[in-house]
Amino acid sequence: MDVIDVNSRQLQEVEIKGHYGVFTELRVDKSTIPEGVYCYELRHGDDDSYPVTLKEDIRVNYFGAVLMKNKMELGKEGYVGLSYDDFGFTGEELTMLEYRANYLEEPDLFSSGADFVNFMGICKTPFELTETEADKLLGYMEGHDFLLGEKEGKLFRGDLCYQQGKIRWTQDTIDDVINDVSEWNYDLLQRAQAEMENPYDFIDFANKKAKAETLEEDYRILDALFDRTKYGAEIQVLAEKLAGELLQDLQSKEVIDDAVRKMKEAIAEGKDLLPEASPKLKKKSGRER
Repeated sequence: MDVIDVNSRQLQEVEIKGHYGVFTELRVDKSTIPEGVYCYELRHGDDDSYPVTLKEDIRVNYFGAVLMKNKMELGKEGYVGLSYDDFGFTGEELTMLEYRANYLEEPDLFSSGADFVNFMGICKTPFELTETEADKLLGYMEGHDFLLGEKEGKLFRGDLCYQQGKIRWTQDTIDDVINDVSEWNYDLLQRAQAEMENPYDFIDFANKKAKAETLEEDYRILDALFDRTKYGAEIQVLAEKLAGELLQDLQSKEVIDDAVRKMKEAIAEGKDLLPEASPKLKKKSGRER
């Protein structure tokens, strides 16, 4: 059976006797377990669909390993007996770093745009930000009930609406943060421009116009920022490819309609090639640039 580095992959979140941990059905390289995390192995009985015993080392009927912040009392016999209701999957997956961020020590929050800029300059995946851009990203994140922070050189997003009284931390990328914020801004701008069409009175119109102008300024900042992400670069490559193919078609075909049809098909195909990790990008790729 394979032995894994617990820091190298996503693990399944589980609840075991009221404690939360992460589970793998493979054996664990004990030297890779982070400080503050305990590892226990699980044995299954005649029914191999759930574990019946938890102890430090299992040789026969190995069900898997669970890593958790809690130290379990194994008793005089050196194990804990488990019933069917004592073990369950939450349906979530976490890396070990994400587990530690949620259950051991939370990421350090960015208190200002300057903090965010400094982090992005020295983190493991650097990205150049201005303080104005960083403030915009933090502001939109907070306005949509998210926080940004860092842990061990990695960017994290905290979801304030995941569960009452608990922040859910997941590792994130600057490209996805920018993509989401750009989407939020675009949706707000569309709504603000539509609201200007039906004001109650002149004062209401002036207020709505001022709001739309602020969002338009944010749009210009975020649109330029999006162009520097990997997604912006992919859209640019796709656009250049489609433009080149269209020119070739126009030069070699007398029927322009056929060239236009081919371009539409290529655009649809190109959208499907965009990263699945950022499905909102498919909408964004077709917005007015």
